[in-house]
Amino acid sequence: MEWRLLYTGAHPGALNMGIDEAILHSVASGGPPTLRFYGWNPHALSLGCFQDAAEVDLDACRRLGVDVVRRPTGGRAVLHGVEVTYSLVLPEASGIVPQGITESYRAISRGLARGLASLGLETRLAEGRQRTDAPGRRGLSAACFDAPSWYELTAGGKKLVGSAQVRRFGVLLQHGSIPLALDAGALFACLKFPDEAARARAKAAFAAKATSLWEALGREVPFHEVAAAVAGGIGEELGVEFREGALTEREEKTAEELAREKYARLDWHRRSGRTYPA
Repeated sequence: MEWRLLYTGAHPGALNMGIDEAILHSVASGGPPTLRFYGWNPHALSLGCFQDAAEVDLDACRRLGVDVVRRPTGGRAVLHGVEVTYSLVLPEASGIVPQGITESYRAISRGLARGLASLGLETRLAEGRQRTDAPGRRGLSAACFDAPSWYELTAGGKKLVGSAQVRRFGVLLQHGSIPLALDAGALFACLKFPDEAARARAKAAFAAKATSLWEALGREVPFHEVAAAVAGGIGEELGVEFREGALTEREEKTAEELAREKYARLDWHRRSGRTYPA
C-alpha cells in the first residue's frame, strides 16, 4: 500500500495547525493517507485543545519571539524549537492501525521506535500514567514533557517523543514532537507560576524527566535524516510504502483559511466557527 510523504518546511504555528487539519479534510474526502514532517518558524508554544491559556505568559512569549497556538489535539504545552514534528493522517477504517485510541498509539509508537533504532537509539514504550485529554486535568506543570503517557517513547528512562491524537469525519490525525534539543529555560519562561521558586521546581522536575534526541544519542543528527528514519520505521511497522508528494492547491487554500480564521485565535475551541468541507 502506498501513502503520501510530505516535507513542508518550517511555518508559523497557525499555518502548521491549518495544514494538519487541511490534510485531515482531504483524507476524509478520499485523499491519500499522509505522513508529514515539518518545523516551526518562529519557534512556537502549542497548547492542548482544552488547556487554559491563562497558564501562558503571553508577554514573555512576545519578548522571546515565541509564537503561541492552540492544537486541535489535547495534552499540555509544548515548545516547538529545534525538533522534528510529524503528523500521520489516515482513515480510521483503513485497518492499518487498531481503531482503539491506546492501541493505535502503541502501533504508531512502535513505528517511531523502529525509525529511531535505525539511528542507533534504543527506546521503550512507556507504561505510565493513563492518557487523558479531558478539561481540568492536572499534572506536574502546564508542560507536556514532564511525564510520558501510555505508549509514548522514552530513552534512558526519560520522555523523548510527545504525541497527541484527534479523530474527526472518520479520520485519525496523530501528530507529535521529536525534540532534537530542549530549551527548558525558554519553555518555563513562557509559562506562568506563582513565584520563581515554583518555576525553578517545575523546571528541575522537567529536566529530570525529559530528554532530546541529540542528548540521548550523544551526537547531532540533521532534520532530514531523522525524518527519513522515522518514515522508514513507520512504513515497516504498518506495512506501507511512502511516495514523496506535495500539498494540493485545495489543501494549501484550506490551510491558509484555517490559519487565518481559526488557529490565529487562541479561543477558537470556544467559538462556533465555519465547518470546512470534507
